[in-house]
Amino acid sequence: MTDFDPSWLIYLGAALLLVAYGIRDELRLRVMIIVSTLVYIAYYYVIDAGPLWEAIVTSIAMVAINLWVLGQILLERTTLRMSEDERRLFDAFETLTPGQFRRVARLAHWHIATDPDGTMLTREDEPSSVLVYVFEGIVSVEKHGRQFRLPEGNFLGEVAYVLNRRTTTTSVAPRGVRYVEWDADALRALSRRHPGLGNALNALLTRDLAKKLKESYRPDDALPATVESVELLEAAEA
Repeated sequence: MTDFDPSWLIYLGAALLLVAYGIRDELRLRVMIIVSTLVYIAYYYVIDAGPLWEAIVTSIAMVAINLWVLGQILLERTTLRMSEDERRLFDAFETLTPGQFRRVARLAHWHIATDPDGTMLTREDEPSSVLVYVFEGIVSVEKHGRQFRLPEGNFLGEVAYVLNRRTTTTSVAPRGVRYVEWDADALRALSRRHPGLGNALNALLTRDLAKKLKESYRPDDALPATVESVELLEAAEA
């Protein structure tokens, strides 16, 4: 029986590394680099002059860094570690990746309306300060004296947010309604730092408004069209 030649581990590790360099998907690339580095560690341990602890420790550090990056990639692509409510909210953010949604979710404030007379969410013709998502329940909305109801699964303040104008409606959440709120300026700052996220978020909000304009919840509850909403609708259809 012939003795095992450790030099074959060098060839194997190098071959795996060459394959890794040919992979365009970052997740698989990182996995292949980790496997290749583990093969090199095995070589440094079993060679006649070994173990080469300096090389082993350095390689272990490289594996640790790649594992950390691998974890970040998985978080960018999956809903791991999201709560049930966060997963439900993520389903509504269909234009965002899980990683983009996590950045948005860090700025979110979850609320339950507790005022018996209703909690004011937005006030018509005031500077845009918040973006609101109705998570559970139905809110009352008023525009130019006309009232209608808006069920869960819709945004409030999206026209003002996207166009950076004053709020177009007054909305009140009855007691027990659950809603999610974002500071508009903080969300805009996040969008400037991550342009891809900003584009995805604007696309989501224009789709939301397009849905409101095209689908009446009841004949008396249809959202009245405005110059601003038409601009957003045209953007959504472009």
